[in-house]
Amino acid sequence: MADFFNEDGCMRIGELSTRTGVSVRSLRYYEQQLLVEPQRTSAGHRIYSIEDEHLVLQIQDLFEAGFCSSVIRTLLPALLNPERDRDLILAAVTAARARLESEKETVEAELRQLKRLGDRYGLAPDTHVTLQDDGHESFTAALTIAFDHRNRRLR
Repeated sequence: MADFFNEDGCMRIGELSTRTGVSVRSLRYYEQQLLVEPQRTSAGHRIYSIEDEHLVLQIQDLFEAGFCSSVIRTLLPALLNPERDRDLILAAVTAARARLESEKETVEAELRQLKRLGDRYGLAPDTHVTLQDDGHESFTAALTIAFDHRNRRLR
């Protein structure tokens, strides 16, 4: 691995991005959300330390576990001293687990309902419906379905 650190033991945002696999855009977002606070050069360039690298990886783990940035901001100080702040961490993990279990139950119920609908209309799981161009544009346009792509966590 290339040595990304300058003589002061610091790296720039692109170097941190390469080392952590987190995009530059995400790193800027982390800063905007007060999750990381990089130092600045006299020219205003962000510079990061090895501690920032570890922090970014920790933030990434928390995002992957389903936490939002505001909860992560609350948890980060606790993660510096997990023995002292064990109850806060436990409460956050317990709440996240309960939320995901609830979402899982909702998704499973929706999947059961989709199966019932498919059974009712004689649709096998591998059935593919295609539209034939019969010149009825208004009918074809009416069959276009707007799928719900909303993030379930925002419900």
